[in-house]
Amino acid sequence: MTGLGETPLEQAHRHVVEAEQRREQQIRLITGLCGTEKALAQQALTEIERTLAIARAHRSLLLSLEHTAEPKTAPVCKH
Repeated sequence: MTGLGETPLEQAHRHVVEAEQRREQQIRLITGLCGTEKALAQQALTEIERTLAIARAHRSLLLSLEHTAEPKTAPVCKH
């Protein structure tokens, strides 16, 4: 569990959602800018998108680990 009572997978999902929201906010911000401010805001957007890609990859990894960690049923022995 994480500090907020979330599982690691729940936390990873939250990080993806939050990064997606930051990305959308940044895109809206960029539309109202020009010149150097716009260029700097676009650089920030690039970093947000990198963070989002990492968050998605982390969530994917946790999902794959969760699926491989599911208990397998033991074979039935017939004597």
